[in-house]
Amino acid sequence: MKTNFPSHSDLQRAREVIEDLAIEHWYYDDLFSPQWWFLLIAAVLPYYLWWKVVNKERFFEIFTFGLLCSIFSILLDMIGVNLLLWDYPDKLFHFTPPLIPADVVVIPVASMLIYQFCKSWKSFFIAALALAGLFSFIFEPIFIYFHMFDLIHWKHSFSFIGFTILFLSTRLLTNSLIKGIYHSQYNGSLKEE
Repeated sequence: MKTNFPSHSDLQRAREVIEDLAIEHWYYDDLFSPQWWFLLIAAVLPYYLWWKVVNKERFFEIFTFGLLCSIFSILLDMIGVNLLLWDYPDKLFHFTPPLIPADVVVIPVASMLIYQFCKSWKSFFIAALALAGLFSFIFEPIFIYFHMFDLIHWKHSFSFIGFTILFLSTRLLTNSLIKGIYHSQYNGSLKEE
């Protein structure tokens, strides 16, 4: 029975065509371009610098915060790209999510720094607003100017709200996890005695 709707096979063939086009675009347009080199440096340098300043005694807590930020950033980026809210014309590698250097490096590293140095909720809130503003109203327009980011059905003000919620909710979740771990360790040590 033939329907007017695309079958799974039709979708798979379309994905194969898109994948071939994406590889060709990456190879001839992205690879070794100035934007590609920028993405490569942005994927490595922030962690090197972060390692120099991270509080090693709080490493697990701070890195947990960064990993959660990274996971949420990747998830939100994939949703935004798939819903055609925004797009990334350039990729570091054609087979990875669009902007790995931002989602796995720049956003988590910057947010780990404010998590480490802003211990009170008030100071963290102010720093989160400042970082959200920096990403939304300065970095995004720069990336647009250099054709590394495209807004399709999105606004910088939406990004500002999204980054702010990301940082605050990740801190709340991290603090809850850390308290839960310390609480269970403390109660476990009492039971063992």
